[in-house]
Amino acid sequence: MRRQLITAAAVIVLAATATACNGDGTDPAADASASADKSPAPQQSNPAPDQGGAGQGGGQDKDKDKGQGQGGAHAIGGKLTLKGKKPGEQLDVTLKGFADPAHSDNKYMKPAAGKRWVAAQFELVNTGTVAYSDSPSSGAKVVDGQGQAFTQTMGSVTEGPKFPVTVNIAQGGKALGWVVFSVPESSKPEKVQFTLDGGFANETGEWTLKK
Repeated sequence: MRRQLITAAAVIVLAATATACNGDGTDPAADASASADKSPAPQQSNPAPDQGGAGQGGGQDKDKDKGQGQGGAHAIGGKLTLKGKKPGEQLDVTLKGFADPAHSDNKYMKPAAGKRWVAAQFELVNTGTVAYSDSPSSGAKVVDGQGQAFTQTMGSVTEGPKFPVTVNIAQGGKALGWVVFSVPESSKPEKVQFTLDGGFANETGEWTLKK
């Protein structure tokens, strides 16, 4: 009887310890993308604790040791796995590069007065079970230090070709392209975000830019 009481006490102590160590891993600063535009605000997912998270924007990272900056935030070169709204939709999304400023390849199309262009290059690899069709540029944003979010703008740049309006990616296929943004001259971009389905999916990937 005494042995049973000791065993029960040990179980209670272990349960209490596990409860005290448990946490939801939520970062109260993760929702820093309050947007000045009218596009849908990105929604964040909570990664499973044993996957090490996926940066501040959600999504699962199968290669979490690559492209990480301080504090585990994803930097340029980081890859995130994001799901779309439809069953079987899944892309590995990598921020391949970021140009600030970005340079117009058309002398008749320049940034407006008081503005400059920046551009982000994404690689999209279809790792899902269905073909994927989307307008990638519509799901990309740049967020500055004040929390202002900027969506795509018209214009093409010398850094490389933009995504076409619609991109169709078969299973196992990939697409590479730039997205151009117009930001105020005084703005200091700090983050790049990407959401599938033109910005309406439930998972948003986020990368932190070097200062």
